[in-house]
Amino acid sequence: MRQYSLAPIAGYTDLPLRRQCRRYGLHFAHTALIDAGALVHGNRENDFILARGQDEPYLAVQLLGSRLDDLRQAAEMLDSRDFESVDFNMGCPVRKILKRGAGAALMQTPEQACECLKIVRDAIRHKPLTVKTRILDESDPEPTVRFCQMLEACGIDGMTIHGRLPEKFYSGPVAVGIIKVVRENLKIPVTANGGIFSKADADALALATGCDRLMVARGALGNPWIFRELLQGQPAPPSHEEILEAVGSHVNEMVEFYGEQSGMILSRKLIQSYLCGRGYRHSLRAQATYLATVADFRAFLRDLAASPPVPEFVNALTLK
Repeated sequence: MRQYSLAPIAGYTDLPLRRQCRRYGLHFAHTALIDAGALVHGNRENDFILARGQDEPYLAVQLLGSRLDDLRQAAEMLDSRDFESVDFNMGCPVRKILKRGAGAALMQTPEQACECLKIVRDAIRHKPLTVKTRILDESDPEPTVRFCQMLEACGIDGMTIHGRLPEKFYSGPVAVGIIKVVRENLKIPVTANGGIFSKADADALALATGCDRLMVARGALGNPWIFRELLQGQPAPPSHEEILEAVGSHVNEMVEFYGEQSGMILSRKLIQSYLCGRGYRHSLRAQATYLATVADFRAFLRDLAASPPVPEFVNALTLK
């Protein structure tokens, strides 16, 4: 049976977003990544990243870092927290992360990667430990397979492969052949990640890689209905009324979770993700970028309710 999970996306996969996705069938989810040093030294954002709803059935936490002392302490802290598993990030391609030797930078230093992973493995005694990484070559599977086998030998329980090079971020095709060869050469479960924006995309990724575990990332942003589509098997674009209700409930939860000022600032990009590509007029989307108060949002929501997508666009989207 195919298993879908929500990826750890920095700045996005917080409690309000996960709750939206769970309404449509999401079961397996991750927190956004948390930096080991920030966790050890008490960054004020930690509580928001690690917050878990009492109604969440399965939640993994993703750890990022490369300093051994910080990793050891952070892993010990996470081992005692209420998460089903811990995932170690070896794939983040953001420049500031690479400069610190963390994320995808560890792919270029296999010995350092294994040293970090062993430290985390020793500290995580009560939970499964997984790794999320990327490919090392788009045509030759050998470097990626060798790297992943080294990680497997460190005692991890599973791995997620994003089928793009770190420098490609999210552009270009997913190297499904590389993921397939990795899966065939590891004994642990392998999850395929990259390019899932529809049920057709998921089917193609599963067929090409042989993986029955798939991870959804950007395809869930502004589109919690993707899990309805994936699990029920039938494309079902959300109606104007569904979008209106989702935007309203999501932003209300953001304000409740973060407070009005921060919640509204963070909600601007969320509203954009709900409206973009669905036939809403540009001026309405632009209006969302200036929302600062709940009163602003209520006025915006009234405008949104009175401004459904262009009918021709909706008809074209439904026929796809």
